[in-house]
Amino acid sequence: MPYDRDSEYRIVEPQFSTSYVLSPHSYGSPYGRPPLFSKTELKHIAAAVSALTVAFTLVIYDPSRHGIGFYLGLSLLSVVFGFFVHEMSHKFLARKYGCWAEFRADFRGLALALFISVFGVLFAAPGAVHIAGRVSREENGRISLVGPGSNLAIALASMPFAFLSPAGWPEIVSEIAGSLYFFNVFLAAFNMIPIPPLDGSKVWAWNRPVYIAVLVAAGLLLVLALTGL
Repeated sequence: MPYDRDSEYRIVEPQFSTSYVLSPHSYGSPYGRPPLFSKTELKHIAAAVSALTVAFTLVIYDPSRHGIGFYLGLSLLSVVFGFFVHEMSHKFLARKYGCWAEFRADFRGLALALFISVFGVLFAAPGAVHIAGRVSREENGRISLVGPGSNLAIALASMPFAFLSPAGWPEIVSEIAGSLYFFNVFLAAFNMIPIPPLDGSKVWAWNRPVYIAVLVAAGLLLVLALTGL
């Protein structure tokens, strides 16, 4: 069923209490579903990916091992397979439920991330997927869960390559996998904190056993990332 561009929607992310009428100009087409990406969204994604790539590069840069180009590439790969996959998981599931969903960068958060990264600390508050539509508590919980869930899936897939080093194993494979593992585990654990507007607050409100299971998994994997056990 095609959406009605003039119908009233309720913003369910990142706030729960505001209603508004979607502008006919928000979609670029008066018929069918809204386009997959708007020009505004693409600009915000590019800004967030660029800023996070620089921030993560500053955190992991070690001039005694590799040049800056290596770490920029490694950081970009980690951001794409961490942050971007996380946000697009929210977006595509929300669209599946019939919602409008687009990413919007938080430029103050990006500036803070860049500033803090100078001191070797990773802080990720790059923005969020803004979602408008009519969803149930369960659907909203699932939309929130799929982001950290995608990070845990990528971390688990990277784990064997990050921690196992057979004879003759190329060191660069372990470095790439280790970066993917750490970045994704960090995002999953951070986003599962049960404080609005983080994903964990919506998962907690929807299903506490699911929340506890995912939080424990993310916490254990984060401990492994920090200790290298």
